[in-house]
Amino acid sequence: MSNKLLFTALFSLSVITSESVFSQSTKSPLERFVEKKRNFNKKTKNGFSVVLYTGNEGIARETFENFKTEFQDIKIKLTYVSPDWKVITPSCSSKIEAERIVIAIKEKYPTAKIL
Repeated sequence: MSNKLLFTALFSLSVITSESVFSQSTKSPLERFVEKKRNFNKKTKNGFSVVLYTGNEGIARETFENFKTEFQDIKIKLTYVSPDWKVITPSCSSKIEAERIVIAIKEKYPTAKIL
């Protein structure tokens, strides 16, 4: 009888111990989702961009060329995101930096906005 009791006690102890070890090593679905989201955010762009124009190709190209000659110290790019063309600055590290660009160009480009 004591061997059976000892075996039951040891078996119960090993099950309890193994469950606590496994529960610490596995992640909940929410924790896995948060980890995936953080990794995604690290790989994608972060920061703020200034959009000068969104619309048809002709006006976008004209806006791009005019901006390059007027504001040579500010970098911009022309991109196509279906169905529109965009004239946009590269990502700024902070919103303050993006706001400075908007303030500098607001007179000539009143529709500029921060993304």
